[in-house]
Amino acid sequence: MKRFETIALRRPGDASLTVNRGIPGQMHKEVNLRPRSRYGVAHLTRPLWVSLAAFAWVVPVQAVPMITLGAGVTNPPPNLNSTALNPQQTAIADTASLIPVATFAPLLQATLNAQGFTAANNWTLLPNLLTLANNATFNITTYSLSLNPAGSALGERINFTLNPNLAGQVGPPPPGTIVTEHWLQLLNEDQRYVAESGAPFGFAIPGQPGFWQVDNGDGAGGAAAGARTGPYYDSNGGTIVPPMFSDFPHYYAGGGTYLHFDAIPTWDVFTPAMGDTAASELIEVGNYGLAWGFSIVPEPSTISLMAVGLLGLAGYTWRRRQSPCGASLKVA
Repeated sequence: MKRFETIALRRPGDASLTVNRGIPGQMHKEVNLRPRSRYGVAHLTRPLWVSLAAFAWVVPVQAVPMITLGAGVTNPPPNLNSTALNPQQTAIADTASLIPVATFAPLLQATLNAQGFTAANNWTLLPNLLTLANNATFNITTYSLSLNPAGSALGERINFTLNPNLAGQVGPPPPGTIVTEHWLQLLNEDQRYVAESGAPFGFAIPGQPGFWQVDNGDGAGGAAAGARTGPYYDSNGGTIVPPMFSDFPHYYAGGGTYLHFDAIPTWDVFTPAMGDTAASELIEVGNYGLAWGFSIVPEPSTISLMAVGLLGLAGYTWRRRQSPCGASLKVA
């Protein structure tokens, strides 16, 4: 259901001019997000009111992208229980949502730095350069939790398409540069999971929970040398690039496990070394990313039993303390 906010612009003695601005609605079959007006007040003076009214009709309002769901897809998907664990564990999916990159750009920069994609290595993050089209949609065609064949671990799958795709900078690139498009996926996990190299991988970021990385196959950054050595989702030899996205994480088990992702369409601008000038790389991210993921908790009935047990233990302890000389209490 879409919800709308009404903003009235009024000058003394005149009828009000009513403008409807959509505000975030609940995400069911379609999520339609629209930004609040930059001018959320009424009762402007006459000259300023006239100027703003003319400006509002000439300059288009920047819209926020939407999430749409394919046939049979729910957001979030239903919970899923393990079948071979005692106590049983339950996977709970995140509600997929669109997150403005500006809200977590410092965290993204900190993660890039921790992983080695630093200014000293000639990597530069540009978070405020590229903007998705006003009518852009992230169409999710698959979003589901899954259970491994043994019934002992849980995972999640997602497929989506960005339409229209993120456009690069207007005009031809500078001579000698190589411009390619990729997904830059920020990953937050509850612990350092073992990478393909056999060693735990991930970075603690001050003030942030868990461990972080850019999802490039657990690769540490170095001197800029092209997108294949970069922080991108396909830098490990993969072929998944915008506008298509697909991910199927490994299977996990254990209460407290979580994996949260944010997939951002990104352009890489690589300038090879020339003479005494070292190679350099620009990471030009779009202004929105799609957040998704899941967590694992003990099965709800197990949590309830644990709570009842703890309450019973607390009651017994209290009664024991109330009895004279700490004598044992007989329970019928």
